[in-house]
Amino acid sequence: MVYVMSILGTKAGLISDLNLLLQIVIIIILFAGFFFAKRKIRYDMHGKIMGIAVFLNLISLIFVMVPGTIGGLSSLASRIMQPAILLTTIHKVFGGLAEILGIIFIIILRPCGSKFIKNTRFLMKTTFALWIIAFLLGVTAYIFFNIL
Repeated sequence: MVYVMSILGTKAGLISDLNLLLQIVIIIILFAGFFFAKRKIRYDMHGKIMGIAVFLNLISLIFVMVPGTIGGLSSLASRIMQPAILLTTIHKVFGGLAEILGIIFIIILRPCGSKFIKNTRFLMKTTFALWIIAFLLGVTAYIFFNIL
Protein backbone atom coordinates (compact mmCIF):
# COMPACT_ATOMS: atom_id res chain seq x y z
CA MET A 1 0.00 0.00 0.00
CA VAL A 2 1.31 3.43 -0.91
CA TYR A 3 1.12 6.05 1.83
CA VAL A 4 0.37 9.57 0.64
CA MET A 5 1.47 12.24 3.09
CA SER A 6 -1.02 14.59 4.64
CA ILE A 7 -1.53 17.96 2.98
CA LEU A 8 -2.42 19.46 6.37
CA GLY A 9 0.75 18.22 8.07
CA THR A 10 -0.93 15.64 10.31
CA LYS A 11 -0.78 11.84 10.55
CA ALA A 12 -3.85 11.66 8.31
CA GLY A 13 -3.67 10.48 4.75
CA LEU A 14 -4.50 12.54 1.71
CA ILE A 15 -8.10 11.27 1.50
CA SER A 16 -8.81 12.18 5.14
CA ASP A 17 -7.39 15.67 4.62
CA LEU A 18 -9.35 16.23 1.42
CA ASN A 19 -12.51 14.99 3.10
CA LEU A 20 -11.97 17.36 6.05
CA LEU A 21 -11.48 20.28 3.65
CA LEU A 22 -14.63 19.25 1.74
CA GLN A 23 -16.60 19.11 5.00
CA ILE A 24 -15.42 22.63 5.86
CA VAL A 25 -16.61 23.83 2.45
CA ILE A 26 -19.94 22.05 3.00
CA ILE A 27 -20.45 23.66 6.41
CA ILE A 28 -19.77 27.09 4.87
CA ILE A 29 -22.33 26.31 2.16
CA LEU A 30 -24.84 25.25 4.83
CA PHE A 31 -24.41 28.53 6.68
CA ALA A 32 -24.89 30.43 3.40
CA GLY A 33 -28.15 28.53 2.84
CA PHE A 34 -29.17 29.19 6.43
CA PHE A 35 -28.53 32.90 5.81
CA PHE A 36 -30.96 32.96 2.88
CA ALA A 37 -33.66 31.20 4.88
CA LYS A 38 -33.17 33.26 8.03
CA ARG A 39 -33.33 36.55 6.16
CA LYS A 40 -36.50 35.34 4.44
CA ILE A 41 -35.07 36.24 1.08
CA ARG A 42 -34.90 33.91 -1.87
CA TYR A 43 -36.13 30.61 -0.50
CA ASP A 44 -35.41 29.16 -3.92
CA MET A 45 -31.74 30.07 -3.45
CA HIS A 46 -31.83 28.56 0.04
CA GLY A 47 -33.08 25.28 -1.44
CA LYS A 48 -30.48 25.23 -4.19
CA ILE A 49 -27.63 25.95 -1.78
CA MET A 50 -28.75 23.30 0.68
CA GLY A 51 -29.18 20.85 -2.22
CA ILE A 52 -25.55 21.45 -3.21
CA ALA A 53 -24.43 20.76 0.37
CA VAL A 54 -26.43 17.52 0.53
CA PHE A 55 -25.05 16.39 -2.84
CA LEU A 56 -21.42 17.14 -1.89
CA ASN A 57 -21.85 15.31 1.40
CA LEU A 58 -23.39 12.34 -0.39
CA ILE A 59 -20.27 12.13 -2.57
CA SER A 60 -18.14 12.16 0.60
CA LEU A 61 -20.30 9.46 2.17
CA ILE A 62 -20.15 7.18 -0.86
CA PHE A 63 -16.42 7.45 -1.53
CA VAL A 64 -14.88 8.07 1.90
CA MET A 65 -17.08 7.54 4.92
CA VAL A 66 -19.02 4.39 4.00
CA PRO A 67 -15.93 2.48 2.79
CA GLY A 68 -14.12 3.46 5.99
CA THR A 69 -17.05 2.33 8.09
CA ILE A 70 -17.36 -0.99 6.28
CA GLY A 71 -13.64 -1.60 6.77
CA GLY A 72 -13.98 -1.17 10.53
CA LEU A 73 -17.17 -3.16 11.10
CA SER A 74 -15.41 -6.37 12.05
CA SER A 75 -13.92 -4.90 15.22
CA LEU A 76 -16.72 -2.46 16.04
CA ALA A 77 -18.80 -4.65 18.35
CA SER A 78 -15.89 -5.56 20.62
CA ARG A 79 -14.63 -1.97 20.90
CA ILE A 80 -17.84 0.10 20.82
CA MET A 81 -17.39 1.48 24.34
CA GLN A 82 -13.89 2.80 23.71
CA PRO A 83 -14.09 6.62 23.66
CA ALA A 84 -12.65 7.02 20.15
CA ILE A 85 -14.93 4.37 18.66
CA LEU A 86 -17.94 5.77 20.50
CA LEU A 87 -17.10 9.27 19.21
CA THR A 88 -16.93 8.13 15.58
CA THR A 89 -20.07 6.00 15.94
CA ILE A 90 -22.08 8.94 17.29
CA HIS A 91 -20.62 11.12 14.51
CA LYS A 92 -21.80 8.60 11.92
CA VAL A 93 -25.29 8.37 13.43
CA PHE A 94 -25.78 12.15 13.56
CA GLY A 95 -24.26 12.64 10.10
CA GLY A 96 -26.30 9.83 8.61
CA LEU A 97 -29.53 11.24 10.03
CA ALA A 98 -28.69 14.72 8.74
CA GLU A 99 -27.94 13.36 5.26
CA ILE A 100 -31.11 11.27 5.15
CA LEU A 101 -33.23 14.24 6.22
CA GLY A 102 -31.45 16.44 3.66
CA ILE A 103 -32.24 13.97 0.89
CA ILE A 104 -35.87 13.79 2.03
CA PHE A 105 -36.11 17.58 1.84
CA ILE A 106 -34.68 17.57 -1.67
CA ILE A 107 -37.13 14.92 -2.82
CA ILE A 108 -40.21 16.38 -1.13
CA LEU A 109 -39.63 20.12 -1.47
CA ARG A 110 -37.78 20.20 -4.78
CA PRO A 111 -35.44 23.06 -3.76
CA CYS A 112 -35.12 24.55 -7.20
CA GLY A 113 -38.55 26.11 -7.14
CA SER A 114 -40.74 25.11 -4.24
CA LYS A 115 -42.13 27.58 -1.78
CA PHE A 116 -41.09 27.39 1.86
CA ILE A 117 -43.48 25.32 3.92
CA LYS A 118 -43.89 26.48 7.52
CA ASN A 119 -44.54 22.98 8.83
CA THR A 120 -41.01 21.96 7.89
CA ARG A 121 -39.20 24.64 9.90
CA PHE A 122 -38.69 22.51 13.00
CA LEU A 123 -37.43 19.56 10.96
CA MET A 124 -35.12 21.81 8.94
CA LYS A 125 -33.70 23.34 12.10
CA THR A 126 -33.26 19.86 13.54
CA THR A 127 -31.46 18.72 10.39
CA PHE A 128 -29.19 21.78 10.52
CA ALA A 129 -28.40 21.10 14.20
CA LEU A 130 -27.65 17.43 13.47
CA TRP A 131 -25.34 18.47 10.66
CA ILE A 132 -23.46 20.96 12.84
CA ILE A 133 -23.08 18.37 15.62
CA ALA A 134 -21.89 15.74 13.12
CA PHE A 135 -19.38 18.22 11.69
CA LEU A 136 -18.01 19.09 15.13
CA LEU A 137 -17.79 15.42 16.10
CA GLY A 138 -16.04 14.66 12.81
CA VAL A 139 -13.49 17.42 13.35
CA THR A 140 -12.97 16.15 16.90
CA ALA A 141 -12.39 12.61 15.59
CA TYR A 142 -9.93 13.93 12.96
CA ILE A 143 -8.00 15.76 15.68
CA PHE A 144 -8.10 12.75 18.03
CA PHE A 145 -6.86 10.25 15.43
CA ASN A 146 -4.45 12.44 13.48
CA ILE A 147 -3.09 15.19 15.70
CA LEU A 148 -3.13 14.04 19.35
